Amino acid sequence: MKLSTGLVCVMFAFGSPAMAQMSVTTIGATDAVSCYENARNDFSRDTNPCDDALNDNSMSRSDRKKTLVNRGIILNREGDVGAAISDFNKALDIDGSLGEAYLNRGNSYYLMRRYDEALADYQQSLETDLTKPWAAWYNIGLAYDAQKMSEKAKEAYQTALDLNPNFSQARQKLEN
Repeated sequence: MKLSTGLVCVMFAFGSPAMAQMSVTTIGATDAVSCYENARNDFSRDTNPCDDALNDNSMSRSDRKKTLVNRGIILNREGDVGAAISDFNKALDIDGSLGEAYLNRGNSYYLMRRYDEALADYQQSLETDLTKPWAAWYNIGLAYDAQKMSEKAKEAYQTALDLNPNFSQARQKLEN
């Protein structure tokens, strides 16, 4: 199964800044693909395809870990952060090097205002197979901003921009 990622920036309903999230692609005409599409859609809150896919006992371990991450993204969006963390943990139990699971679990901690844990997960995502590291650096900047550590935040935003010069969110943070 080919693994690719799509960057999804989400504005959560309860007022947190947009965080970079990474959904994980699944290939084929299945509930897992519908789950991925819902994770990529900033407005979708429908976990039903994810639930259906995860109930399929014939699903490969690779698709299972990806579907768990994608459902976790949707659960974060719904505000069910505890369930999202559970899904990210299950994905990491399958594959401890899944950078997208660390990145998105970090987002869960960020939403809970547990910034040190968020930072630890963002850093861990950079040490794994994360395909778009600028997303982690951007989120590191957000966590430092939340802790009123503006110099560290600026450094993180600059690193994100250095890695992806077209990443407009990091550019906007540096301009502000």
